Amino acid sequence: MANRDNPKGFWWVKSLMSGEASPITVDVPITASTTIAVGDAVILSSGYGTVALYTSAAIYGVAVEAIATTASGAGSTGVIKVIPALPWYVFRGQCEGTYAITVNGTSVDIEGATGVMEINENATTEKVVRVIGLSDLPNNAIGANSVVDFVWARSQYLGILEAA
Repeated sequence: MANRDNPKGFWWVKSLMSGEASPITVDVPITASTTIAVGDAVILSSGYGTVALYTSAAIYGVAVEAIATTASGAGSTGVIKVIPALPWYVFRGQCEGTYAITVNGTSVDIEGATGVMEINENATTEKVVRVIGLSDLPNNAIGANSVVDFVWARSQYLGILEAA
């Protein structure tokens, strides 16, 4: 069976804390000329939310709202809700390449752009994602474009940075 190549960012699956049925969200101000899609990893830069890049050293959270601001104006032009990168929140995302079971328990990078973020299972420069394992979605198998469950290993929200 071949997995579908359909990157759509990251989404919350569950909390590892007993009794927590839904995630908390926090408001993040967005400045001019910013586009963020639901499922994008978000970082803070000068106090404002922006899309995380493959070079981002830590993640603030995952957007649960989308926004596209214009280039005009100074300061905050909107606010979005973000699920913070808490180490007990399990998220899900598609791998960019070929996932192997040997990736489980390792920290890897993210990649992509607004709306199409993925796990880069073979890059270990920033190590922002700790892969738990293959997700239990139907029609999801080990191989190319697998969907995996993960936690954020490097959180800008809590100031937790795993040793590089």
